[in-house]
Amino acid sequence: MAEKEHTERLKQGVSSWNSWRLENSDMVPDLSDTNLQGKDLREVNFRRANLRGADLREASLRWGYLSEANLSTANLSWADLRETSLERANLRDAILQKAQLVGANLSEADLRGVFLREALLRDAILRMADLRWANLREVDLRWADFSGTDRRGGGANLSRANLRGSDMRGTNLRWANLSWALLEEAKLIGAELIGTNLSRAFLVGANLIGADFAGADLSGAFLDKASLMGANLAEVNLEGAFLRWANLRRVKNLSVKQLSKAATLHGAELDEEIRKKVETTV
Repeated sequence: MAEKEHTERLKQGVSSWNSWRLENSDMVPDLSDTNLQGKDLREVNFRRANLRGADLREASLRWGYLSEANLSTANLSWADLRETSLERANLRDAILQKAQLVGANLSEADLRGVFLREALLRDAILRMADLRWANLREVDLRWADFSGTDRRGGGANLSRANLRGSDMRGTNLRWANLSWALLEEAKLIGAELIGTNLSRAFLVGANLIGADFAGADLSGAFLDKASLMGANLAEVNLEGAFLRWANLRRVKNLSVKQLSKAATLHGAELDEEIRKKVETTV
């Protein structure tokens, strides 16, 4: 339960609260299970605060400072979190349906099991965030950054995440882990997927036009009816991949050797030159 002193402090307004936080920088505020529905908390300092299970539906936290805060199981549906600082925050199993997170910084945040359906995450930063088992169905992720710095640092962990129908145009997923992720009918036009782990990912009907997959792992991935026109598949692992009725026209850096390792190419659309080479090797 929340500390009464802390809830009373917050009732005095954001300005008073922030001044109190500055004077008591070592204190960890306890606002767990507090009802803050619809409150105007713009620019609030909730750094390291305990907001576990709090009701923040429709609350405005824009430009807030919530790095390292505990927001696990909190309800942030329809909350305004635009340009909010949430680095290393614990949002495990939180509900953020239709929340606005445009430009928010969620680097290294724990987002395991989070419910983000129909949320807005355009231009958000999610470097090295953990999104295992997260539900991001129909989320707007245009130009979001999920990247890692290299193989060692790794990118965001989206293993088994539900991203069905999400808009991820231009998204940076370099070195991210999307193994077993559900990306059916997702829009990844022009996305950066260099070194990304997409093994066993479900990409049926996905729009991957112009995406850069250089060095990515697509082993065992389901790419049936996906469109990869103009995509870069340099050094991509296609072993065991399913490419039934996939559009592979004008794909860059695609070799017969790569295609020979796919589980099936039944009905796939290929440029005439590479099709003849494939038929020759069969």
